[in-house]
Amino acid sequence: MFGQRGRRWAQIALATVAGGALALGFAAPAAAADATGVAKSVEGSSVKLMLNGKPKSVSALALEIDGKLVPTFCIDYRTNVAINGKYKEGTWDESQVKNLGKVQWVLTHGYPNADPAKLLAAAGATMPAKADAKKLLYFGTQTAIWRFSDDVTLGDWVADKGLLGKQQYDVVKRVHDYLVANATDQPEPKAELSVDPASAKATVGEKAGPFTVKGPAGEIALKVSGGTAVDAEGKPVTTTTNGGQFWLVADGAGEVKATLSAEGSVSFGRVFLFTGDRPAQKLILGGSTGETVTAKAEAIFTAAPTESPSPSAPAESPSPSAPAESPSPSAPAESPAPSTSPASSGGDLPLTGSPIAAAIAAGVALLAAGAVAVLVVRRRRLRFTA
Repeated sequence: MFGQRGRRWAQIALATVAGGALALGFAAPAAAADATGVAKSVEGSSVKLMLNGKPKSVSALALEIDGKLVPTFCIDYRTNVAINGKYKEGTWDESQVKNLGKVQWVLTHGYPNADPAKLLAAAGATMPAKADAKKLLYFGTQTAIWRFSDDVTLGDWVADKGLLGKQQYDVVKRVHDYLVANATDQPEPKAELSVDPASAKATVGEKAGPFTVKGPAGEIALKVSGGTAVDAEGKPVTTTTNGGQFWLVADGAGEVKATLSAEGSVSFGRVFLFTGDRPAQKLILGGSTGETVTAKAEAIFTAAPTESPSPSAPAESPSPSAPAESPSPSAPAESPAPSTSPASSGGDLPLTGSPIAAAIAAGVALLAAGAVAVLVVRRRRLRFTA
């Protein structure tokens, strides 16, 4: 058991830990508030398409966020949307919708984020004269999203079904086919921008990193002071994307700082869920809105180690032309004669003659000296005790 003093120290330790935890809690940055929006149907956008083998009328959607209408797509084909209902920003996991990684690719390369001319060219489509290009590109993107989120198939144009005009339908189908055929998994966009790690170290001539970026979808600007940002191959870069990586390099020792910025903290690819008490269609943002978000990273470079002397001029190695310590073969000064070397454990012959006699004589002398020393000591002890 603790004594009085032990209990006192335990109380002080617990108070210190609690105070430290409380201080850390206050120091932690507050999480960004989830965005909210109101679902809207875009007027005049209705079209009829062959979906899962049946003609079906569908309309474009938008979310009104902070007074701005942002293009929005359905990721819940079999559930009705709550028009004028309040929606709140959520996560991909909360939505429980499959294949959102591929949906994110569709959003990145489809409407409204891709350049319309480049999208049409990639899809091999030609926009008919006087056609509503935004509407056709929107539904080419929406039907591709439904293919991944709900297994909905966009069929070919059929006469006498009241469908969208054949030429316009062809644009929708080609854009759909291109987006579905090329989609790959992309990371979930974040409301905040971050870089991991925030700091790194390297030697001049090497790359510091990699630095991994997490943030909103779309292009993320990258500005560097004191050095250069490069990709995995060492090529300079000035932009990156969510999930992208970059490295920092420098010409000399010192600090290199990178600043990243992204437009629209509420970016396309963010999921919005109905806040009411009844089931309603799940939505995914097609455009971006909100304030610019930033993040910083740095790298500290140290000088490269000094190179060792070149092999052509070794400072301490003697010149081969004048080996000071190596005797010539004709006069081996340090090689002992066989008759005076100690016997080895190898196959040398045992020593005989005068060397053995000399050794015996030396041994006898040592024994005599020892005997004299013993007698002297004993006589001194007798005199001392008498």
